[in-house]
Amino acid sequence: MSQAAPAANGSRLAVVDIARLLGIFLVYHGHLVERAMYLGNAAAAAQYKFIYSFHMPLFFVLSGFIAKDWAAEQSLGRFLKTRLTSRIVPLIFFNLLLVVLSFIAPRDFPPFPLDSAEHYLGAAISSLLNLPIFNVPTWFLMCLVSVEVLHFIFFRFLRGSDMRIVAAIVVFYAVGFVANREFDFVRLMDPFRWNWWFLNEAVTMYAFYVLGVMLRRRGVFATGEGSRWLYAGFAVAGFAIVAATYGLNEGPFRLNIDAVVILVAAHGDALWFPITAVIGSLAVLCLARALPPYRWITYMGANALTLFCLNGVFYHHINGPLAAWFTASLPRSGVSVAFFFAAATAVSLALTVPVVILLNRYLPQLIGRPTVSGPILPRLQ
Repeated sequence: MSQAAPAANGSRLAVVDIARLLGIFLVYHGHLVERAMYLGNAAAAAQYKFIYSFHMPLFFVLSGFIAKDWAAEQSLGRFLKTRLTSRIVPLIFFNLLLVVLSFIAPRDFPPFPLDSAEHYLGAAISSLLNLPIFNVPTWFLMCLVSVEVLHFIFFRFLRGSDMRIVAAIVVFYAVGFVANREFDFVRLMDPFRWNWWFLNEAVTMYAFYVLGVMLRRRGVFATGEGSRWLYAGFAVAGFAIVAATYGLNEGPFRLNIDAVVILVAAHGDALWFPITAVIGSLAVLCLARALPPYRWITYMGANALTLFCLNGVFYHHINGPLAAWFTASLPRSGVSVAFFFAAATAVSLALTVPVVILLNRYLPQLIGRPTVSGPILPRLQ
């Protein structure tokens, strides 16, 4: 999820920016209904399972869609430097922001203790190795770095043939799925478990990343051809298929959550997971092609990295009390859950806009724009 990845012709792909904003909306909404789900709301649990059946694979598809062939363009040293400045610097920055916030306002989720210096030290070690405790949503950046390392290593062997790319999608998915099913790499708050930087799940997610590469390579969604109404119809059909099939993925899952959770490599069924993940991702891309590229939409999508990381504020501090108020005060029906938390998501995103603008203006180097110079920091690459 590059902060400002250009298209091959030097212009941004509006469809990707729009799709990223749609995905960010699902992230914020999904984390809200998650908290209502923990309070026993069955409608929230159903919406959580629907969203989680495809929303994180979507981000890997989008990241692959705009990926570069780094091995053909950069030395290993240059590649590692760009990952450091564009991925790891924002990861550290947004976790440090949440560390500061934890001193000011106690957080209520997840239930990892931060009550002593020892707790902070343990959380810091875990955050450096396998789970960013201070800002859990930034786990995606850790996993994305591992996926991009795999891309640097393996795509040199794939670039010459579409058939090899298709074969790689199948092989990486199969290897990652089986490995994570047979071995439990995940033990939260155990920094020495072998899921460092989500390498265990990066193998599975690389299949979706390369799917994005293939879509871009074949020119799918990349041109202005086709009726917006046609793409809207495809989007409706895709979401309808996901709605009809996501419940067929009955596990096995993890953490006593009856849903796909990429964070802990919980995929469920070997066939239903990729079916819903791929169809859901394509449906979002179709919806993105159907929507007009209004400037505010593409701006927000272009800042998806920042929005993703800022979700940690809501995830750790706001969503829980809001879900508790909803549970105590409003009907628990599916319609009520959908409309209330969609509105809360819209408000949450609106609240991030001033922060996004300020960070872009004064500290762009810390939010994934390392080639920008000033006004406070020099360019990082």
